[in-house]
Amino acid sequence: MMLPFGITIAIYLLIELLFIFGVKSLLNNRICKLFYWINSIITVVLIVTITIFYIQIRSNGNFISYTNMFYGITYFMLLLVTKLVFVTFFIINQILKYVIRFVIRKKNKFIIVTYIGLVFSILTFITITYGMFIGKNDFTVRNEKISSSKIPQSFNKLKIVQISDIHIGSFYYNSDKLISVVNTINKLNPDIVIFTGDLVNNFAEEADGYDTCFANIKAKYGKYAILGNHDFGDYSVWRTPETKQVNLEKIISHYNAMGFKLLRNSSEIISNGKDSITIAGVDNWGLPPFKQYGDLKKSIKEISPDLFSIMLSHDPTHWDKEIKFYKNIDITFSGHTHGMQMGFEKFGIKWSPVQYRYKQWAGLYQNNNNYLYVNRGLGCIGFLGRIGMPPEITLIEIYKK
Repeated sequence: MMLPFGITIAIYLLIELLFIFGVKSLLNNRICKLFYWINSIITVVLIVTITIFYIQIRSNGNFISYTNMFYGITYFMLLLVTKLVFVTFFIINQILKYVIRFVIRKKNKFIIVTYIGLVFSILTFITITYGMFIGKNDFTVRNEKISSSKIPQSFNKLKIVQISDIHIGSFYYNSDKLISVVNTINKLNPDIVIFTGDLVNNFAEEADGYDTCFANIKAKYGKYAILGNHDFGDYSVWRTPETKQVNLEKIISHYNAMGFKLLRNSSEIISNGKDSITIAGVDNWGLPPFKQYGDLKKSIKEISPDLFSIMLSHDPTHWDKEIKFYKNIDITFSGHTHGMQMGFEKFGIKWSPVQYRYKQWAGLYQNNNNYLYVNRGLGCIGFLGRIGMPPEITLIEIYKK
Protein backbone atom coordinates (compact mmCIF):
# COMPACT_ATOMS: atom_id res chain seq x y z
CA MET A 1 0.00 0.00 0.00
CA MET A 2 1.43 3.37 -1.05
CA LEU A 3 1.76 6.24 1.42
CA PRO A 4 -0.17 9.48 0.74
CA PHE A 5 1.80 11.91 -1.40
CA GLY A 6 2.14 14.50 1.38
CA ILE A 7 3.55 11.97 3.84
CA THR A 8 5.97 10.66 1.22
CA ILE A 9 7.29 14.18 0.57
CA ALA A 10 7.59 14.85 4.31
CA ILE A 11 9.61 11.65 4.83
CA TYR A 12 11.86 12.48 1.89
CA LEU A 13 12.53 16.02 3.17
CA LEU A 14 13.29 14.61 6.62
CA ILE A 15 15.86 12.24 5.10
CA GLU A 16 17.47 15.14 3.23
CA LEU A 17 17.55 17.29 6.38
CA LEU A 18 19.09 14.55 8.52
CA PHE A 19 21.58 13.82 5.75
CA ILE A 20 22.81 17.42 5.79
CA PHE A 21 23.00 17.44 9.61
CA GLY A 22 25.00 14.22 9.47
CA VAL A 23 27.42 15.57 6.87
CA LYS A 24 27.78 18.77 8.87
CA SER A 25 28.88 16.75 11.90
CA LEU A 26 31.80 15.37 9.85
CA LEU A 27 32.87 18.35 7.72
CA ASN A 28 33.69 21.98 8.39
CA ASN A 29 31.09 24.60 7.52
CA ARG A 30 32.68 25.74 4.26
CA ILE A 31 32.94 22.25 2.77
CA CYS A 32 29.52 21.37 4.14
CA LYS A 33 27.94 24.36 2.37
CA LEU A 34 29.55 23.35 -0.92
CA PHE A 35 28.35 19.78 -0.42
CA TYR A 36 24.86 21.05 0.39
CA TRP A 37 24.59 23.04 -2.82
CA ILE A 38 25.97 20.24 -4.99
CA ASN A 39 23.52 17.77 -3.44
CA SER A 40 20.61 20.18 -3.82
CA ILE A 41 21.35 20.99 -7.46
CA ILE A 42 21.71 17.33 -8.46
CA THR A 43 18.54 16.37 -6.59
CA VAL A 44 16.48 19.19 -8.12
CA VAL A 45 17.78 18.43 -11.63
CA LEU A 46 16.81 14.76 -11.25
CA ILE A 47 13.34 15.55 -9.92
CA VAL A 48 12.68 18.08 -12.70
CA THR A 49 14.00 15.66 -15.34
CA ILE A 50 11.82 12.80 -14.08
CA THR A 51 8.79 15.13 -14.01
CA ILE A 52 9.39 16.36 -17.58
CA PHE A 53 9.67 12.83 -18.95
CA TYR A 54 6.58 11.77 -17.00
CA ILE A 55 4.57 14.63 -18.55
CA GLN A 56 5.83 13.64 -22.01
CA ILE A 57 4.73 10.05 -21.40
CA ARG A 58 1.26 11.17 -20.36
CA SER A 59 0.93 13.39 -23.43
CA ASN A 60 2.35 11.27 -26.26
CA GLY A 61 3.29 7.82 -24.92
CA ASN A 62 6.85 8.06 -26.23
CA PHE A 63 8.83 4.99 -25.17
CA ILE A 64 12.14 6.89 -25.22
CA SER A 65 10.73 9.31 -22.64
CA TYR A 66 9.59 6.27 -20.66
CA THR A 67 13.11 4.82 -20.71
CA ASN A 68 14.69 8.17 -19.86
CA MET A 69 12.30 8.60 -16.94
CA PHE A 70 13.44 5.27 -15.51
CA TYR A 71 17.07 6.30 -15.92
CA GLY A 72 16.26 9.42 -13.93
CA ILE A 73 14.48 7.35 -11.28
CA THR A 74 17.47 4.99 -11.12
CA TYR A 75 19.94 7.80 -10.45
CA PHE A 76 17.54 9.32 -7.93
CA MET A 77 17.29 5.95 -6.14
CA LEU A 78 21.09 5.67 -6.15
CA LEU A 79 21.36 8.92 -4.21
CA LEU A 80 18.33 8.32 -1.99
CA VAL A 81 19.35 4.84 -0.82
CA THR A 82 22.92 6.02 -0.21
CA LYS A 83 21.60 8.89 1.91
CA LEU A 84 19.18 6.62 3.74
CA VAL A 85 22.00 4.28 4.80
CA PHE A 86 24.03 7.23 6.06
CA VAL A 87 21.04 8.77 7.86
CA THR A 88 20.24 5.48 9.60
CA PHE A 89 23.73 5.35 11.14
CA PHE A 90 23.58 9.07 11.97
CA ILE A 91 20.32 8.60 13.90
CA ILE A 92 21.82 5.66 15.82
CA ASN A 93 24.88 7.79 16.56
CA GLN A 94 22.76 10.64 17.92
CA ILE A 95 20.72 8.31 20.13
CA LEU A 96 23.89 6.76 21.58
CA LYS A 97 25.43 10.20 21.96
CA TYR A 98 22.59 11.43 24.15
CA VAL A 99 22.40 8.17 26.10
CA ILE A 100 26.11 8.49 26.91
CA ARG A 101 25.61 12.14 27.83
CA PHE A 102 22.76 11.18 30.15
CA VAL A 103 24.85 8.46 31.82
CA ILE A 104 28.09 10.39 32.34
CA ARG A 105 26.39 13.78 32.77
CA LYS A 106 28.87 15.38 30.44
CA LYS A 107 28.88 16.64 26.85
CA ASN A 108 30.71 14.42 24.41
CA LYS A 109 31.67 14.35 20.74
CA PHE A 110 30.59 10.78 20.09
CA ILE A 111 30.71 10.42 16.31
CA ILE A 112 32.15 6.98 15.54
CA VAL A 113 28.83 5.47 14.35
CA THR A 114 28.38 8.34 11.88
CA TYR A 115 31.82 7.58 10.42
CA ILE A 116 30.82 3.92 10.13
CA GLY A 117 27.68 5.11 8.34
CA LEU A 118 29.83 7.10 5.93
CA VAL A 119 31.79 3.95 5.05
CA PHE A 120 28.62 1.89 4.56
CA SER A 121 26.97 4.61 2.47
CA ILE A 122 30.02 4.74 0.19
CA LEU A 123 29.89 0.95 -0.15
CA THR A 124 26.16 1.22 -0.93
CA PHE A 125 26.85 3.82 -3.62
CA ILE A 126 29.52 1.59 -5.19
CA THR A 127 27.29 -1.50 -5.06
CA ILE A 128 24.32 0.19 -6.71
CA THR A 129 26.54 1.82 -9.33
CA TYR A 130 28.00 -1.62 -10.11
CA GLY A 131 24.47 -2.97 -10.58
CA MET A 132 23.61 -0.11 -12.93
CA PHE A 133 26.60 -0.41 -15.24
CA ILE A 134 27.90 -3.98 -14.88
CA GLY A 135 25.39 -6.16 -13.04
CA LYS A 136 22.55 -5.58 -15.50
CA ASN A 137 24.75 -6.77 -18.38
CA ASP A 138 26.19 -9.82 -16.62
CA PHE A 139 24.14 -12.35 -18.61
CA THR A 140 24.31 -15.70 -16.85
CA VAL A 141 23.40 -19.19 -18.08
CA ARG A 142 21.75 -21.31 -15.39
CA ASN A 143 21.45 -25.03 -15.99
CA GLU A 144 19.00 -27.46 -14.39
CA LYS A 145 18.34 -31.14 -15.08
CA ILE A 146 15.10 -32.98 -14.41
CA SER A 147 13.82 -36.46 -15.27
CA SER A 148 10.39 -37.78 -16.20
CA SER A 149 9.00 -41.18 -17.02
CA LYS A 150 6.71 -39.49 -19.56
CA ILE A 151 9.44 -38.10 -21.79
CA PRO A 152 9.92 -40.46 -24.78
CA GLN A 153 13.32 -42.07 -25.22
CA SER A 154 13.70 -40.32 -28.56
CA PHE A 155 13.36 -36.98 -26.72
CA ASN A 156 15.84 -37.98 -24.00
CA LYS A 157 18.09 -35.09 -22.94
CA LEU A 158 15.70 -32.56 -24.45
CA LYS A 159 17.35 -29.13 -24.22
CA ILE A 160 14.98 -26.25 -23.51
CA VAL A 161 16.36 -22.71 -23.38
CA GLN A 162 14.19 -20.12 -21.66
CA ILE A 163 14.38 -16.34 -21.77
CA SER A 164 11.93 -13.97 -20.14
CA ASP A 165 11.16 -10.34 -19.36
CA ILE A 166 13.36 -8.66 -21.95
CA HIS A 167 11.67 -5.25 -21.46
CA ILE A 168 13.38 -4.30 -24.67
CA GLY A 169 12.92 -0.54 -24.31
CA SER A 170 15.33 -0.66 -21.38
CA PHE A 171 18.06 -1.71 -23.85
CA TYR A 172 17.64 1.48 -25.89
CA TYR A 173 21.13 2.75 -25.00
CA ASN A 174 22.89 -0.63 -25.03
CA SER A 175 21.07 -2.65 -27.67
CA ASP A 176 24.31 -4.37 -28.72
CA LYS A 177 24.03 -6.50 -25.56
CA LEU A 178 21.07 -8.34 -27.08
CA ILE A 179 23.26 -9.63 -29.90
CA SER A 180 25.46 -11.36 -27.33
CA VAL A 181 22.31 -12.87 -25.76
CA VAL A 182 21.29 -14.38 -29.10
CA ASN A 183 24.81 -15.73 -29.66
CA THR A 184 24.84 -17.31 -26.20
CA ILE A 185 21.49 -19.00 -26.83
CA ASN A 186 22.64 -20.46 -30.14
CA LYS A 187 25.85 -21.80 -28.57
CA LEU A 188 23.67 -23.87 -26.22
CA ASN A 189 22.29 -25.69 -29.30
CA PRO A 190 18.69 -25.78 -27.97
CA ASP A 191 15.98 -28.15 -29.10
CA ILE A 192 13.27 -25.71 -28.02
CA VAL A 193 13.48 -22.01 -27.16
CA ILE A 194 10.75 -20.48 -25.02
CA PHE A 195 10.11 -16.84 -24.19
CA THR A 196 7.80 -16.34 -21.23
CA GLY A 197 6.59 -12.82 -21.91
CA ASP A 198 7.21 -9.10 -21.40
CA LEU A 199 8.92 -8.29 -24.66
CA VAL A 200 8.30 -4.58 -24.00
CA ASN A 201 7.73 -2.17 -21.14
CA ASN A 202 4.57 -0.75 -22.71
CA PHE A 203 4.94 0.23 -26.34
CA ALA A 204 5.29 -1.81 -29.52
CA GLU A 205 7.77 0.74 -30.91
CA GLU A 206 10.32 -0.45 -28.35
CA ALA A 207 10.79 -3.62 -30.42
CA ASP A 208 11.27 -1.84 -33.75
CA GLY A 209 14.54 -2.90 -35.34
CA TYR A 210 15.03 -6.04 -33.24
CA ASP A 211 13.04 -8.57 -35.27
CA THR A 212 16.02 -9.79 -37.28
CA CYS A 213 18.20 -10.04 -34.17
CA PHE A 214 15.83 -12.45 -32.40
CA ALA A 215 14.89 -14.22 -35.62
CA ASN A 216 18.50 -15.43 -35.64
CA ILE A 217 17.80 -17.64 -32.62
CA LYS A 218 17.83 -21.26 -33.81
CA ALA A 219 15.98 -24.19 -32.25
CA LYS A 220 15.56 -27.74 -33.55
CA TYR A 221 11.85 -28.08 -32.74
CA GLY A 222 10.85 -24.42 -32.75
CA LYS A 223 10.50 -21.24 -30.70
CA TYR A 224 7.44 -20.56 -28.54
CA ALA A 225 6.28 -17.53 -26.57
CA ILE A 226 3.47 -16.10 -24.47
CA LEU A 227 2.34 -12.59 -23.55
CA GLY A 228 3.33 -11.07 -20.22
CA ASN A 229 1.51 -8.39 -18.25
CA HIS A 230 3.54 -5.54 -19.79
CA ASP A 231 2.78 -6.73 -23.32
CA PHE A 232 -0.89 -5.87 -22.81
CA GLY A 233 -0.10 -2.17 -22.30
CA ASP A 234 -1.98 -1.91 -19.02
CA TYR A 235 0.53 0.54 -17.52
CA SER A 236 0.08 3.36 -19.99
CA VAL A 237 -2.68 5.88 -20.64
CA TRP A 238 -4.19 5.32 -24.08
CA ARG A 239 -6.28 7.83 -25.98
CA THR A 240 -8.81 5.16 -26.92
CA PRO A 241 -9.27 1.41 -26.32
CA GLU A 242 -8.66 0.96 -30.05
CA THR A 243 -5.22 2.58 -29.75
CA LYS A 244 -4.32 0.14 -26.98
CA GLN A 245 -5.51 -2.78 -29.11
CA VAL A 246 -3.45 -1.62 -32.10
CA ASN A 247 -0.40 -1.49 -29.83
CA LEU A 248 -1.05 -5.09 -28.71
CA GLU A 249 -1.45 -6.26 -32.31
CA LYS A 250 1.88 -4.66 -33.23
CA ILE A 251 3.57 -6.41 -30.30
CA ILE A 252 2.12 -9.72 -31.48
CA SER A 253 3.50 -8.96 -34.95
CA HIS A 254 6.95 -8.49 -33.44
CA TYR A 255 6.75 -11.87 -31.70
CA ASN A 256 5.83 -13.47 -35.01
CA ALA A 257 8.54 -11.64 -36.95
CA MET A 258 11.09 -12.84 -34.40
CA GLY A 259 10.09 -16.39 -35.25
CA PHE A 260 8.16 -17.23 -32.10
CA LYS A 261 4.94 -19.21 -32.21
CA LEU A 262 2.71 -17.25 -29.83
CA LEU A 263 0.60 -19.49 -27.61
CA ARG A 264 -2.50 -17.61 -26.52
CA ASN A 265 -4.47 -20.01 -24.34
CA SER A 266 -3.57 -22.72 -26.83
CA SER A 267 -1.31 -25.73 -27.32
CA GLU A 268 0.86 -27.35 -29.99
CA ILE A 269 2.17 -30.85 -30.58
CA ILE A 270 5.93 -31.15 -31.08
CA SER A 271 6.92 -34.22 -33.05
CA ASN A 272 10.30 -35.64 -33.99
CA GLY A 273 8.78 -38.05 -36.52
CA LYS A 274 8.74 -40.89 -34.04
CA ASP A 275 7.26 -39.56 -30.80
CA SER A 276 5.45 -36.44 -29.64
CA ILE A 277 5.30 -34.05 -26.69
CA THR A 278 3.04 -31.04 -26.16
CA ILE A 279 3.58 -27.41 -25.31
CA ALA A 280 0.85 -25.04 -24.12
CA GLY A 281 0.76 -21.41 -23.14
CA VAL A 282 -1.58 -18.90 -21.55
CA ASP A 283 -1.91 -15.14 -21.65
CA ASN A 284 -0.82 -13.44 -18.46
CA TRP A 285 -2.61 -14.64 -15.33
CA GLY A 286 -1.85 -13.06 -11.96
CA LEU A 287 -3.37 -12.15 -8.64
CA PRO A 288 -4.79 -8.60 -8.26
CA PRO A 289 -3.77 -5.97 -9.19
CA PHE A 290 -2.58 -8.04 -12.17
CA LYS A 291 -5.23 -9.09 -14.65
CA GLN A 292 -6.19 -12.65 -15.49
CA TYR A 293 -6.21 -12.89 -19.27
CA GLY A 294 -5.12 -16.53 -19.18
CA ASP A 295 -7.50 -19.46 -19.63
CA LEU A 296 -5.78 -22.62 -18.41
CA LYS A 297 -8.61 -25.02 -19.22
CA LYS A 298 -8.81 -23.75 -22.78
CA SER A 299 -5.05 -24.06 -23.26
CA ILE A 300 -4.91 -27.73 -22.21
CA LYS A 301 -8.23 -29.04 -23.51
CA GLU A 302 -6.51 -30.88 -26.38
CA ILE A 303 -3.54 -32.16 -24.36
CA SER A 304 -3.32 -35.92 -23.97
CA PRO A 305 -2.47 -36.97 -20.39
CA ASP A 306 -0.14 -39.59 -21.85
CA LEU A 307 2.15 -37.06 -23.51
CA PHE A 308 4.88 -35.12 -21.73
CA SER A 309 3.58 -31.56 -21.52
CA ILE A 310 5.23 -28.16 -21.15
CA MET A 311 3.27 -25.14 -19.91
CA LEU A 312 4.21 -21.47 -20.34
CA SER A 313 2.65 -19.00 -17.90
CA HIS A 314 4.25 -15.63 -17.24
CA ASP A 315 3.36 -15.20 -13.56
CA PRO A 316 4.50 -18.00 -11.18
CA THR A 317 1.50 -17.45 -8.91
CA HIS A 318 -0.55 -19.11 -11.64
CA TRP A 319 1.38 -22.33 -11.06
CA ASP A 320 0.86 -22.13 -7.32
CA LYS A 321 -2.86 -21.37 -7.56
CA GLU A 322 -3.93 -23.58 -10.48
CA ILE A 323 -1.37 -25.32 -12.67
CA LYS A 324 0.35 -27.53 -10.11
CA PHE A 325 -2.92 -29.36 -9.45
CA TYR A 326 -3.13 -30.61 -13.06
CA LYS A 327 -1.43 -33.98 -13.39
CA ASN A 328 -1.23 -33.75 -17.18
CA ILE A 329 1.17 -30.77 -16.93
CA ASP A 330 4.74 -31.85 -16.25
CA ILE A 331 6.76 -28.64 -16.20
CA THR A 332 5.81 -24.95 -16.21
CA PHE A 333 8.07 -22.07 -17.20
CA SER A 334 7.46 -18.59 -15.75
CA GLY A 335 9.22 -15.25 -15.29
CA HIS A 336 7.72 -11.96 -14.12
CA THR A 337 9.45 -11.53 -10.74
CA HIS A 338 12.93 -10.52 -12.03
CA GLY A 339 14.13 -11.76 -8.63
CA MET A 340 13.36 -8.08 -7.89
CA GLN A 341 16.68 -7.43 -9.70
CA MET A 342 18.42 -7.63 -6.35
CA GLY A 343 19.20 -10.37 -3.90
CA PHE A 344 21.79 -12.79 -2.59
CA GLU A 345 22.31 -16.33 -3.88
CA LYS A 346 25.56 -17.71 -2.51
CA PHE A 347 26.79 -20.17 0.11
CA GLY A 348 23.45 -21.96 0.16
CA ILE A 349 21.59 -18.74 0.92
CA LYS A 350 18.80 -17.68 -1.43
CA TRP A 351 17.21 -14.34 -0.54
CA SER A 352 15.52 -11.44 -2.26
CA PRO A 353 12.93 -8.92 -1.06
CA VAL A 354 10.61 -10.30 -3.75
CA GLN A 355 10.17 -13.51 -1.73
CA TYR A 356 7.82 -11.61 0.59
CA ARG A 357 5.49 -11.09 -2.38
CA TYR A 358 5.98 -14.30 -4.38
CA LYS A 359 6.25 -17.79 -2.92
CA GLN A 360 8.03 -19.02 -6.06
CA TRP A 361 10.31 -16.26 -7.29
CA ALA A 362 13.45 -17.74 -8.90
CA GLY A 363 14.78 -21.15 -9.87
CA LEU A 364 13.34 -24.66 -9.82
CA TYR A 365 10.35 -25.77 -7.71
CA GLN A 366 8.53 -29.08 -7.50
CA ASN A 367 5.11 -30.33 -6.42
CA ASN A 368 5.13 -34.14 -6.73
CA ASN A 369 5.82 -34.72 -10.45
CA ASN A 370 4.88 -31.17 -11.44
CA TYR A 371 7.85 -28.81 -11.90
CA LEU A 372 8.08 -25.02 -12.12
CA TYR A 373 11.03 -22.97 -13.27
CA VAL A 374 11.01 -19.21 -12.65
CA ASN A 375 13.44 -17.29 -14.83
CA ARG A 376 15.03 -14.16 -13.33
CA GLY A 377 14.58 -12.18 -16.55
CA LEU A 378 16.90 -10.51 -19.03
CA GLY A 379 15.89 -6.88 -18.80
CA CYS A 380 15.07 -4.32 -16.15
CA ILE A 381 12.04 -2.28 -15.16
CA GLY A 382 11.91 0.60 -12.68
CA PHE A 383 15.44 0.41 -11.32
CA LEU A 384 17.67 -0.03 -14.38
CA GLY A 385 20.23 -2.22 -12.70
CA ARG A 386 20.77 -5.62 -11.09
CA ILE A 387 22.45 -6.33 -7.77
CA GLY A 388 23.21 -9.95 -6.97
CA MET A 389 20.50 -11.05 -9.42
CA PRO A 390 22.12 -11.17 -12.87
CA PRO A 391 20.04 -11.41 -16.05
CA GLU A 392 19.36 -15.02 -16.89
CA ILE A 393 19.34 -17.44 -19.78
CA THR A 394 18.02 -20.81 -18.60
CA LEU A 395 18.98 -24.22 -19.95
CA ILE A 396 16.72 -27.05 -18.76
CA GLU A 397 17.69 -30.59 -19.77
CA ILE A 398 14.98 -33.23 -19.50
CA TYR A 399 15.98 -36.87 -19.21
CA LYS A 400 14.08 -40.11 -19.51
CA LYS A 401 13.52 -41.59 -16.04
